[in-house]
Amino acid sequence: MRLRQIEAFRATMNTGTITGAANMMAVTQPSVSRLIADLELNLGFRLFERKGSRLHPTEEALRFYQEVERTFAGIDQLEAVAERILQEQMGLLSVLSTPALATSLMPKVLKRFHELYPETKVRLEVRMPMEIFRHLQSNAGDVAVSNHAAELPGVIQEPLIDAAFVCVIPEGHRLAKKDVITHGDLDGETLIGLSSEGVLNWNKIFKKFRETGIENDNWLSTQHSGSGYALVAEKLAIGILEPFSARQWDGRGVVIRPLRPKITFSFSLCFSANKAKSSVAQDFAKLVRQQLVDEPPLHQD
Repeated sequence: MRLRQIEAFRATMNTGTITGAANMMAVTQPSVSRLIADLELNLGFRLFERKGSRLHPTEEALRFYQEVERTFAGIDQLEAVAERILQEQMGLLSVLSTPALATSLMPKVLKRFHELYPETKVRLEVRMPMEIFRHLQSNAGDVAVSNHAAELPGVIQEPLIDAAFVCVIPEGHRLAKKDVITHGDLDGETLIGLSSEGVLNWNKIFKKFRETGIENDNWLSTQHSGSGYALVAEKLAIGILEPFSARQWDGRGVVIRPLRPKITFSFSLCFSANKAKSSVAQDFAKLVRQQLVDEPPLHQD
């Protein structure tokens, strides 16, 4: 049994035709047919039955394909490990960040980092929290900044900040005259929801409001807080949004006010539990902490 035979079988399963497999492998159709015939001979059972113009995998082929996919997943993992080793040799730091932090906190941290490590290349990957955790679990990425989650296997989470979300109000709105917004002030208002993503489940927030007699129109929701700020600037609704982006948006069609009682979410520095923290990644983490000390988000008192 040769690897090329397995590749021909896998390509045929994935495309459904000999023609598709030949195109995928950049070989002729007779070559693919011969490779599959040789594989069937080696295995001792048929892999495909031809019905009309299409090939149909046998029951044995389906079982064999499951094992083939597991094997190729392992090969893909080896390739990823090799790529990471090469990147480390080239002096590359892989940073993972949520969208909001990537456009607010990360640029300032990266500026400081580049002053300390001018020769180090940085790849900033912007992902949603659960994607970040999956990357770290597969040993991809050196350091991440994300919403805190429940304990996850393969991920180390170091508390960074408990951030009080702010009330984002359209300029000219009646609530813009107030210095502090209370939950009761929001009764009857249209509020932007954040689409569920781990701990940021805005349905739970709205449920708590309703339980205390506060009713809102929640016709509009979005995944990213950046979109939320922009929607508020268009006077579509009021937002209860992460505070990291507040300085960027304050005065750009919105007014930022503290919300009381606070609605707080935790954020963490995250690392893979399956590989050692590099000194460069640890230094980057220190710069993240220092940036939040030097320039904390608005309205955290």
